[in-house]
Amino acid sequence: MKHTLLYIATTLLLASCGQEELPLGEQALGYLSLSAVEVEASDVQLISTRAGETDDLIVALTDESEKMTEYDYAETISCPPGTYTLEVYNKDYKEETEAAHYYYKHAKSVIIKEKETETVEAIQVPMINFGVTFSWPEDLKGFTEIMFNVEYGSTSKEIQTGETAYFDISDGKIISYSLSAKNEDMDPVFTKGSYGDEENETLKAGTIYIVSYKLETQTLEIK
Repeated sequence: MKHTLLYIATTLLLASCGQEELPLGEQALGYLSLSAVEVEASDVQLISTRAGETDDLIVALTDESEKMTEYDYAETISCPPGTYTLEVYNKDYKEETEAAHYYYKHAKSVIIKEKETETVEAIQVPMINFGVTFSWPEDLKGFTEIMFNVEYGSTSKEIQTGETAYFDISDGKIISYSLSAKNEDMDPVFTKGSYGDEENETLKAGTIYIVSYKLETQTLEIK
């Protein structure tokens, strides 16, 4: 499956602040230039996500003394000259938002100097977690008390139709899911399934897995 990639072409523009001398005590700034940002949809199974969705980005620069400064994304960011470690991530990653996709990329060291220009190659920032969405067929009527639960490792989450539960990716684990409901005759319906325990089933970051109920087989299906 193709991972979700957030494409960021970055150019480090290092320029002087003018020909005149700076007042005593002021520090000349360099400029971090970020352009051509494009957000692609997640690798989604069965249903599509919103096209053109964008995320609030944060650009973090950490200097040699391990002092980190965060900047809200902008096409041009001014910062003091120096050697920095560059990171790019979204606000959901920073705030550890529970029901959200996380984008994160740790880039190489960059050097900002006055009156020089250094170009940083395009940075690909992937979605580093994965999601599970429950999809109840719109034409399937008459069911009540619908409850869907998904488990991954030691984490269990209950979600409604159309909602997505997000998990940090871990090697060697599977997702398990179950559905309980009542039909028009108030008879209980229960079914369960799993993904990741077959040879050709591999959980991947950057993917939204869609679980849907099939009435003809009375089973849950994930692709």
